[in-house]
Amino acid sequence: MRALQEYAGLLKEDGPWCSIHADVSTGTVDTLEATDVLGDNISALLADAGADRASVEAAGRLTWAAKGLPAPVSRFVLVRGGEIVVNEVLPGAPAQPLVEVGPVPNLLPLAEHRAGDLVYLEVEAERADAEIRLHRASSPSPVAEQEVHGDTENLKKVPSGGWSQGRYQRRTEEVWRRNGADVAKEVDRIVEAGGVDLVVLSGDERAQEKIRESLGDRAAGLVRTVAMNSSAPGADREKYQQQVELLVAEVSAARQARLLERMAEGRGARAAYGWGLTVRALQEARVDTLVLCQEAAAERSVLALGGAPWVASTEAEAVGAGVLGQADPAAALLRAAVLTDADTILVPRGVLDSDEVAALLRWE
Repeated sequence: MRALQEYAGLLKEDGPWCSIHADVSTGTVDTLEATDVLGDNISALLADAGADRASVEAAGRLTWAAKGLPAPVSRFVLVRGGEIVVNEVLPGAPAQPLVEVGPVPNLLPLAEHRAGDLVYLEVEAERADAEIRLHRASSPSPVAEQEVHGDTENLKKVPSGGWSQGRYQRRTEEVWRRNGADVAKEVDRIVEAGGVDLVVLSGDERAQEKIRESLGDRAAGLVRTVAMNSSAPGADREKYQQQVELLVAEVSAARQARLLERMAEGRGARAAYGWGLTVRALQEARVDTLVLCQEAAAERSVLALGGAPWVASTEAEAVGAGVLGQADPAAALLRAAVLTDADTILVPRGVLDSDEVAALLRWE
């Protein structure tokens, strides 16, 4: 999934750009007071970094606090020429705040949350109804949500005894089956549309069973179950959410491990390791997935270009494309990846051994 492609147009536009990522949590008196003066502090830092006056003033006027959202939470903002171009709230607080003025937007904070992002469905089922929510793991709120309402006939009262008991039970089973099939049909539709990596199923045990029986093969292969009736009155929602987050983390880690295994298998043929080989592959638009250690890449020097090949280590590599200027190395490689329709995964130092960057290639 190319999670940052919606920003490809911005990455081609002239700067200078102001890139900001700051903690905007308001859960305590101290954090609330900190966000009250955050605009002034960011404006001062932008001015010191050489931002134009209109952009400095725009940052100062922006409402930075994220009131009502659970802490920690941060805000990512791009400003250009006095216009707030991007303003997104992200879960979690940055390890280091970002206030930068450069020739290209720095999308690294978004990449940490969205590049290679996991998309999952939450399905909380009762015997008659179900709630379906589509999530990005990086977002504090659902991308989309809906309810499926089924038949309630015979679900609440079944006669106990007499010749008609079996008939009522069979009818009840048929209602459960139809309701489960309706939910499964909607889950299948969303999964078949593409992009879903995980389906988290919870709720009434019998409802879960009927849904699973009716799912298509693709959706069924993505299902993981939370062993609790999360929709029941008095259910421990905090415990439920923790279990969902654990499943998401497990699937995300497994996906990253598979990518690194593929790279190891293709080393020297379908994978490039090291700065020089990876930059060259980006320039040739051969990169399928860029694997980047932001901290290690910070020691490099790189030029952002106004056209293909988008990135260069020296002016001689610009091959006629205009040189926009020196840029944050990791941000410049990320930009080149987005503009050549490559995916990007950020990894901590040590995952790539001595290399700060690598790539899985589209062809040898």
